[in-house]
Amino acid sequence: MKIIEIDVENISLDENPNLNLVLGFFDGIHLGHQKMINKAISEGETGVMTFDVSPGFALGKGGKFSHITSLYDKSVILKGLGVKYLYVLRATPILLSLDKDEFINKILKKINPKKIFVGEDYHFGKDALGDINTLKEYFDVDVTTLLKRDGQKISSRYIRELISSGEMKKANEYLSRPYQISGLVIEGKHNGEKIGFPTANLELSYPYVLPKIGVYIGYVKYLSSKYKAIISVSTHPTIQELKEPIIEVHLLSYKGNLYGKEIDVQFVDYIRDIYKFASLDGLKDQLEKDLETAKNNLK
Repeated sequence: MKIIEIDVENISLDENPNLNLVLGFFDGIHLGHQKMINKAISEGETGVMTFDVSPGFALGKGGKFSHITSLYDKSVILKGLGVKYLYVLRATPILLSLDKDEFINKILKKINPKKIFVGEDYHFGKDALGDINTLKEYFDVDVTTLLKRDGQKISSRYIRELISSGEMKKANEYLSRPYQISGLVIEGKHNGEKIGFPTANLELSYPYVLPKIGVYIGYVKYLSSKYKAIISVSTHPTIQELKEPIIEVHLLSYKGNLYGKEIDVQFVDYIRDIYKFASLDGLKDQLEKDLETAKNNLK
């Protein structure tokens, strides 16, 4: 897959008149996104255009911005789907100040795609004044209807809510894969080692959606290997309670030192709340039970 970065202050784009171009931010690349992208791919060579960061974050709007997928995550997933080109818009103030007509003339017309694919709620340009009808004035446009399950629209916002509330199975169903976060393993306080459960402390490489505080089962991917894991999102109240939750993982069959290594953590299911134990023995007994849960429920 070829990645093409677009800087509106220095635009250099080649025409690609045989290309199907899919537009959107695509946080999570969930089933609804996949429906649209797969439709484009079924009709020929396909490219996806997205932003490097969310426009809201780039504009400095209030609130905490967290995402299901980083740009790197998206690139890996899109390549796996069969996308040939990834156009990455740098979300600068100048780009985000372009009105709908400027966006079309300065960017989309330069690519000159065969067809554009969008969701039915797609908007673009300053103040989101551009829509499907605007695009249809210039291009052949294919509109994908919103995908629903059990009467619920599958959206990035809804999936973020599911992850934040620990409903990992449903979130994973809508993503069609386990929710994954990536980060660097940093040194902790080694408390887990003292009771036979060493953990890798994760420093996130991106502002991912933080799952609900609790204990999960899942996997850790490191290099070309995949390990069953117990995952804790916790302030660990039994030992030296923290002000903010951290993510710690215990790999069931890994032997070695992961400090300074980049790992991917996949959440499969929420298994229990975080408890404050009266003693380390009580914590160890519970972790033994968690270990059995992981062994029995992970393939």
